[in-house]
Amino acid sequence: MNWALWVSFATVSAVNIVTPGPANLNTVRRAVQLGGKRVLPTILGNALGLAAGGAVCAAGITAFVMASDILWSLFRWLGAAYLAWLGIKLLARKETLTLEGQWGAPVRARTLFSEAFLLAATNPKALLFYMALFPQVLDLEHSLAQQASILILTYCGLSIASLSTYSALAHMLRARFLSQSGYNRFRKISGVILLGFAVKLILDLN
Repeated sequence: MNWALWVSFATVSAVNIVTPGPANLNTVRRAVQLGGKRVLPTILGNALGLAAGGAVCAAGITAFVMASDILWSLFRWLGAAYLAWLGIKLLARKETLTLEGQWGAPVRARTLFSEAFLLAATNPKALLFYMALFPQVLDLEHSLAQQASILILTYCGLSIASLSTYSALAHMLRARFLSQSGYNRFRKISGVILLGFAVKLILDLN
């Protein structure tokens, strides 16, 4: 792979990754609720979801899905439905803020991981990003599997760095949310924003 093309891919990926979106919002919310150190499963779940999406794109499965209007629409509806479900859950469910020296309602690492994985894996925009850039940087004269692996690892590594930064900043700002009522307001705002993302995806379908 050409070094200049890799740098271009990494630069464009970084810009796409740091832009506020569902994954960043989910990580910040969990970091505010639980503390920065406890959101590692969230960060890893998101990275693995992105890796799975990249592998699917590299294997050409996504191209097949996109070739079928019904399958592609179904996939996008699933992504919108999952975002809407997360938003509604935030608005309806009570969560306990974990303060220093206290143990709030436990949130299992498996829950954090699966929540982030599904959020990343069902986001059609991530697949579209892969599909848009892969053809621009892959060299057909060399091993496509090796090149795709490098690109996917690059994207996931940048995502881990970005989410780690977001969670660290959220942890530092927790003092503003160190009350259950403050966190409740923050959670409801997060739910509304996630519903907004879902509505945008639905409108894009029309």
